[in-house]
Amino acid sequence: MSNLFALQEASLLLAVIIAAGLFVGLLIPYLFEEIRRGKIELGPRIPTGAGDTHPGHRGDPTPGVPVPRTPPHTTLTLESFHLVLIALSIVLASGTGVWWLLNQQVLFGAIALAVAFLLVAYGGYFVSQERKFE
Repeated sequence: MSNLFALQEASLLLAVIIAAGLFVGLLIPYLFEEIRRGKIELGPRIPTGAGDTHPGHRGDPTPGVPVPRTPPHTTLTLESFHLVLIALSIVLASGTGVWWLLNQQVLFGAIALAVAFLLVAYGGYFVSQERKFE
């Protein structure tokens, strides 16, 4: 039976060696060629930086064009999505902490619950910052 496991470890080692060999043999020469020649641009033959097809800046990406109003029934903004992810992280961290505590792993449970409390504090901070920018 131990010979079977030894065979699996040898085949796994062989697979890793083949993957590393393919990586070195195929990707490394390509990367050296890209570094030596520079990036090849496919598409129209306009030199990089010759014209600005998108005038404006981050605060005003379309100068001279009025900002369209979003409808009041917007379903999910980036901020609300961020709050949903924070809430899910709080639930996951607190559930993991309780699970660790129930399995007599006090240190890991305390760390997970501390992370949950830190996420609650971060969520409150995020909401206060969001209200300040409205």
